[in-house]
Amino acid sequence: MAEVYSTEEEECLPPAVESHPVFPTSLLITSLLLLSCCLLVYRYLRERHRYWAERGVPCPPGTTLLGHTFSRMGLTRPFMEFFDELYYKYNGRDFCGFYDMLKPGLFIGNPELIRSILVRDFDHFADRRTFDLAKVNPIANDMLTNARGSHWRHIRSVVSPAFTATKTRRLYPLLITHAHAFATLAKDKAKLGHVEARELCGRYTMDTIASCAFGIECDALTSDASSFPTMAARIFQLSPVRAIKMLVLAVAPKIAEVAHSLGLQFTSEEFHFFRQVVSHTLKMRRSSGLHRGDFIDMLMETWRDGRQGLSDDTMAAQSILFLLAGYDNTANTLSMALHLLAHHNPVRAKLRREIAHTILRNGGVVPHDVLTSLPYLDAVVNEVLRLYPAAPVIERVCTKSYSLGECGVKVDVGTAVLVPVWSIHRDPHHWPDPLCFKPERFLSTARWGKLCPYTYLPFGTGPRSCIGLKFAMLSVKAGLACLLSGLDVVPSPSSPYPVELDPRVLTLQPKEGVYVHLNTIDLKNVLLQEMVSFPPTTQEDQSITQELEKLLLSQNNLNFRTIL
Repeated sequence: MAEVYSTEEEECLPPAVESHPVFPTSLLITSLLLLSCCLLVYRYLRERHRYWAERGVPCPPGTTLLGHTFSRMGLTRPFMEFFDELYYKYNGRDFCGFYDMLKPGLFIGNPELIRSILVRDFDHFADRRTFDLAKVNPIANDMLTNARGSHWRHIRSVVSPAFTATKTRRLYPLLITHAHAFATLAKDKAKLGHVEARELCGRYTMDTIASCAFGIECDALTSDASSFPTMAARIFQLSPVRAIKMLVLAVAPKIAEVAHSLGLQFTSEEFHFFRQVVSHTLKMRRSSGLHRGDFIDMLMETWRDGRQGLSDDTMAAQSILFLLAGYDNTANTLSMALHLLAHHNPVRAKLRREIAHTILRNGGVVPHDVLTSLPYLDAVVNEVLRLYPAAPVIERVCTKSYSLGECGVKVDVGTAVLVPVWSIHRDPHHWPDPLCFKPERFLSTARWGKLCPYTYLPFGTGPRSCIGLKFAMLSVKAGLACLLSGLDVVPSPSSPYPVELDPRVLTLQPKEGVYVHLNTIDLKNVLLQEMVSFPPTTQEDQSITQELEKLLLSQNNLNFRTIL
């Protein structure tokens, strides 16, 4: 029998419920919180990058988290392009801002402000911007460039005497010996066709610095298998892994310490190599009692004289620093000098005349004081350093609150300050025809009469400038004098002009090397030919040429190949 429901029963049944997906309230709340956090973090990051805008200081737009870090380090484009953009587009010729990650920094191109920061108000900018490497590489933390405050002052006071004019004069005979070997090696290389000048000059500078400054005979000029030049060149390569490590050290040193404790090495293989070499030298000096009067001896003498000296690790740190810094800067300068001279025949001829004139007047031996005072040789080296400065950027850190010049912009403690030497040296406002190689800019009248102070800073200036300047300049001048007196240098099709620089390296190294052709010459014949092809254009050169002609005629039997 069929069941029959009454109307009243149907009304008592629950209404049919339509099925819909359910969105949990907890998930909705979590999503809103995450979105709010992201918005707050984004706002915080943007506010941190409003630091310079709030102070009315021009600043280019940067990425939200990284700021301008990658551009400044040359990882996304050549750092020279970034410097020039700040300099010309964002008021960097005076001053402008930038950001390393979230930290604000100042970019200073005004010569008067540069003078204030590097010299006059040095006590407000006494430190360089460095990484705290105490936990991951304590020896590197003791390097003069990384040391700070009183520790830096103590190291500087002990190290400085090693690089005085008196010290370099004592080392000059040893340096000239290596310059002779450099010229001999260059003649052997000339037989092979074009020569990679950076590699050739690197072997010379490695030998001179290692021997003269530290008593290490690495025989880089005679051994193709020598590891010194190879290891020194590798230490300056900024690979992606090395760049990330530097970034971690700069932004999150605590994370670097944890990573180091877990086995990640922040000390490169090359650094360990040089540390072992210096440690061996210190051990041998103490056991043998050998004294060479070099850099290592001077550091060790602080203990023997009863004064507060440096620990072995600190001595090793200074040795590694000057070995590497001197090698790279001097090799770059000498190789770029050969590149520029190869493409400028009149300059090369004029320089060769000055060198030959000096050789003949001094009976084939050029004393230290004579070499360092040659005006055109000095002008050539200075012009090379203008185009390719040893330090393309100078960095300092504010150590005391500071008010910037007449504008009164406050510089907070910890703010990084960059001086763009690269851009200043190529500014047409300071240097007419800035891309042209014109050594005459640095001859006496032009140099002191027209040069704007603090617009020529190839080695920095002030108390934290490069203390190895005199030794580096002497090495370059001796190398050029020996080479040009026996060889001619001409362009190679393998190297374009101007040479392309490696954007990954912060020391202006050529990207694909710099090649030149070297030709063995008879100095007397070349001098006579160049006097006709490239006659003197200045009164000084005219005087040298006339006297040189007389010397050549009066010394017909002189064997020029044995000179220098």
